[in-house]
Amino acid sequence: MDPLSRPRLTVVDGGATDESAAPAEHADATDALATTLIDAFGDRVLFLFHRRIAGQTGDLPVIAVTATGVHLIEPRSYPGKKVRACRDGSTFVIDGVRHTRIAEQMQEHAEALQAAVSIGPLPDATVHSHYCFVDGDLPVRPLEVGGVRVLSVRGTLKRLRASGPLDERDVETLHRDLSRRLVRT
Repeated sequence: MDPLSRPRLTVVDGGATDESAAPAEHADATDALATTLIDAFGDRVLFLFHRRIAGQTGDLPVIAVTATGVHLIEPRSYPGKKVRACRDGSTFVIDGVRHTRIAEQMQEHAEALQAAVSIGPLPDATVHSHYCFVDGDLPVRPLEVGGVRVLSVRGTLKRLRASGPLDERDVETLHRDLSRRLVRT
């Protein structure tokens, strides 16, 4: 066994019973994506699930720390619904209905996570954000909403597999720091 290898990852339910917890469909998308990510990566990618920044509201559903930096992943599920962006790309249009709050929340969460990383042990680590649609009819062409990429589960896996400037120790240092400072929801 490699002396630097980490123990096998075990997922523990946070037991959140708070009224402000994520809506059922959001939680289901996060749980489905979490299972897929853990099956695909094991302990090669380090994850934090359902966290928030102290003093702020809002769930950061999936944070992945990889060689390319810190990834904020917002899982979404709209089975059988057509997912597009409005003309200016600022908001989602799902089955013809505009959903402005989704992009606003992502912007707030990405800025908060960037601020948290910038005061940690590797302040120059890159923070990436993207939506991951577990279910929904995405267009064939690339899609961005509010400047944030919209990916399928396959696209998310590909993005997390990319090589980058951080070594294993950097990844572990970032993950450890964020796990201490981000509160479980």
